[in-house]
Amino acid sequence: MASIICFGDSITRGESDVVYGGWADRIKTRLIKQFVEMGKDRISVFNMGISGETTNGLIQRFEHEFMTRQAADKQDTVLFGYGANDLACQDGEYLVDINTYTDNLSRSIEFALEKGANVVLINVTPIAAKLDGVPNVNNRIRNDETIHRYNQVLHALSLKYGVGLIDVYSPFNDSKEEYLTADGLHPNSAGHELLYQVVSTSLSAYGYI
Repeated sequence: MASIICFGDSITRGESDVVYGGWADRIKTRLIKQFVEMGKDRISVFNMGISGETTNGLIQRFEHEFMTRQAADKQDTVLFGYGANDLACQDGEYLVDINTYTDNLSRSIEFALEKGANVVLINVTPIAAKLDGVPNVNNRIRNDETIHRYNQVLHALSLKYGVGLIDVYSPFNDSKEEYLTADGLHPNSAGHELLYQVVSTSLSAYGYI
């Protein structure tokens, strides 16, 4: 039995999707239906998203939680969806500077690859225009320029390690105001449907689902 283990922040957790609980849980529902109704191979989906988490949190828990959920036949795919919190600037400092962000993800990718897992990175979704460079209710500042810098790191890591990269920024950005909640950061149900479509199509193309 294969597994898909989704690590990330609140966007992975899907907390703002009042319809289906986020893109990861939509994938889970799809794969359960395929197993039950069509007799396809069972693929377990684990949503390991934690609201507010950065890659500093990931590095503390990844190895244990991956090993706990690793499939018996080691047919595992690990998804990493981080950056929206790491790149936030508060009191003049990023929550996780870009060098530490790179190192945290590198260590996690290397561990997963050593254990024989497939690895897929998901880049950072855009923010609403009204939030660009403006402090939010938590006094954290995000801007599109910084999102591009962190997304460039993800692209470089995908090339360095030969792992998958799913670009959700580009399709999301085309009509981002329609896909975001009032806070300008989190995807709404329509946004999660778009993320689900992009991520699941990419996973199918990679042959992981």
